[in-house]
Amino acid sequence: MSSFGKKYSKYYDMLYADKDYDKECDYLELLFKEFASSKVRRILDVACGTGGHTIPLAERGYTVLARDLSANMLSIARTKLALAGISDKVRVQKGDMRSLQGIGKFDAILCMFASIGYLPNLDETLRAFGAMREHVSNGGLLILDCWNGLAVLTIKPSKRVKTVRRKGLTILRSASPRLDPLHDLCSVSYRVLIRKGPRKIDEFSELHSMRYFYPEEIRLLLKLAGFETVSLHPFLDPIRSAGVGDWNIGAVARAA
Repeated sequence: MSSFGKKYSKYYDMLYADKDYDKECDYLELLFKEFASSKVRRILDVACGTGGHTIPLAERGYTVLARDLSANMLSIARTKLALAGISDKVRVQKGDMRSLQGIGKFDAILCMFASIGYLPNLDETLRAFGAMREHVSNGGLLILDCWNGLAVLTIKPSKRVKTVRRKGLTILRSASPRLDPLHDLCSVSYRVLIRKGPRKIDEFSELHSMRYFYPEEIRLLLKLAGFETVSLHPFLDPIRSAGVGDWNIGAVARAA
């Protein structure tokens, strides 16, 4: 399982400044109320990144354990928690979602921003789901989002360029995907260029390999791990059922 490098982590929040984490936390709270068997108080965020979901959830009164495989991302998360004045409300740990020993039980587990897709194969996905099942209370929830294989193979990924201007910097990120339908993987080669005015101040590349999943495949993997899937829907839209045109799907599973 890969983790983000130091340079990509440094510019991560600027690259995703358009991501509405508060809206996503509203969505998560809606799912808590709709599907959890009891009130959600303790949350495990297994791929917390720089704290995008962890921080607003802690500010809303939840007790959060924030884990990630990337020490670089966790360092940024700790700084943001301190600036928000809530370091005492969140535990931060470096760790792999496939190995969660000794961390206790939680009312809900989150695996957001398609992080489950970074695992290399289905055996490791099932291993991660099994570890999560061991640490969620009976009737508690696992909430995740992932790339929808039906949409990936129908729409197909294409080369994209994203331009971000923040803090006096211009960040250009090109994403060149390579689809491997035999193994349900999409490798994305990122090239990032940072300029300050006309001057180039940094340039680097990273390769991210993402697994996509089919709705019934996710349902089966969760069942094998001891979960009951209670909702598969377009991400942020739990009213509809996931379809061919929905690139990101959200899954809600209850511990059986």
